[in-house]
Amino acid sequence: MTLAALMLSFTLMQANAAGVGGADRFGQCVALIESDAVRAYEEGMAWAGEAQALGGYRCAAMALIAQDRAEEGARRLESLAASLSPDRTALRAELFSQAGNAWLIAREPAQAASALTRAIATVQADPSQLPDLLVDRARAYAMERDWRKAEEDLSRALDIRAADALALRLRATARMHQNSFDLAEADALRATAIEPASVDSLLVLGHVRESRRLGAPVEEQ
Repeated sequence: MTLAALMLSFTLMQANAAGVGGADRFGQCVALIESDAVRAYEEGMAWAGEAQALGGYRCAAMALIAQDRAEEGARRLESLAASLSPDRTALRAELFSQAGNAWLIAREPAQAASALTRAIATVQADPSQLPDLLVDRARAYAMERDWRKAEEDLSRALDIRAADALALRLRATARMHQNSFDLAEADALRATAIEPASVDSLLVLGHVRESRRLGAPVEEQ
């Protein structure tokens, strides 16, 4: 699944965050993005203009991302998050998280890490919400080839949610790139045990073993 698809499905599940009376309209606007992102943007902005509705601005930002205008969408999402009162913790974290994922789509890892750090700080008191945010920030660090920071975030995520095959695969890759081949293989093997049919886990395991054979990290294709 692409990052954009993950963002859309996540937001559909969180449609009630748009507020009483606005959830249905928000859900309809988000659903429209997949078939007609331009029209979804127009409808989102029209709704925002009518009622200054956060859901309208949010849908419009998501529609921009679907139109390959990820940077603009990310900036709008960050602005929305920053405009909310601090007590709206869950929604602020969602918006910063979405902005971070949009920056990842835009191949702007430093911006992604910044937005995701703000999301992490927002939900720090609720560890159950941290793993996904830490995994996403680890992706940003990996994009910058900062493997040590990526490994640290993935280890924190796995401390909270140990049976996370994705986090294990990503940490295996981070460790491989630091020449920690035994630890990388252990992570890859755990990932394959959790998801035996996962082609991704098997590929990571293959990369790690080839790296150990060569004595240097291989570049994944």
